Amino acid sequence: MPDPVAKGSSGRQRTVVKKLSTSKPRGSLPIAPQGGALRGLKTSESVARDIVHDIVTAGLQDGDGLPSEAAMLQQYGVSRESLREGLRLLEVQGLIRIRRGPGGGPIVGSLDPANMGRTSTLYFHLAGATYAELFDAWVISEGTIVELAARNPDREAIRAAMAPYLEDDEHAHDDENLAEFVTKHTQFHLAIGNLARNKVLQLTLMAIGEIIVHHVVMNSDPRDARITIEHDHRAIAQALSAGHAKKAVGLMHDHIRNVTDFYRGDLGPQMDDFIDWR
Repeated sequence: MPDPVAKGSSGRQRTVVKKLSTSKPRGSLPIAPQGGALRGLKTSESVARDIVHDIVTAGLQDGDGLPSEAAMLQQYGVSRESLREGLRLLEVQGLIRIRRGPGGGPIVGSLDPANMGRTSTLYFHLAGATYAELFDAWVISEGTIVELAARNPDREAIRAAMAPYLEDDEHAHDDENLAEFVTKHTQFHLAIGNLARNKVLQLTLMAIGEIIVHHVVMNSDPRDARITIEHDHRAIAQALSAGHAKKAVGLMHDHIRNVTDFYRGDLGPQMDDFIDWR
């Protein structure tokens, strides 16, 4: 979570960040296909694609090393400039990290939906998409993914995934920091995404969630809605465990609306601002 931190009115640590802009930017670009899907790849893009292909084929994981620059130049048959540009394309997405110093070089990174969300905000901003529209998309997508999770035929997997959320959390403390709280409750939605068995929807939904965390949660304190959030999660977990798909969808829609209503109260007219590119 970003620094610095300060004490809120309740004495808990709260992150201090710049409030969302209250003035709507002028203009936006139209959403219009211009043949981009048919454009040929630049050399740097091609080598980045080949590196990703080799990472997947070799089953490499976060922290695994990639070949040296000299080995890559020979393997991919490109110039040093194109190779380095391709590596930068992957680095900015968090898909690789460049280890500095002796014995350094590129290493495999992680598939963090926050990076997908950050790229998406560039397009949302230029299109003139608002935070209100972001919340509407969140409601719809969460409902879709919980329905898929409820229809997962592996009932034992559903019960196991939802078990941690079926009881009151007696160990939740008022002094729980914001990062811990957000991580714990994000895990609930991650568990449902895993049960849905659709990685396209899961990544897309998680990217939306990361935008909301980065842009909105950091300007509010969701711990103030702890009771509502934990009650909603428990009810959804019960419906999923019992195989009640329709009920789970309705509860999820209500849950996301409860959360968005909480944020709307804090943001007020900023809900109509264009989504920032961050």
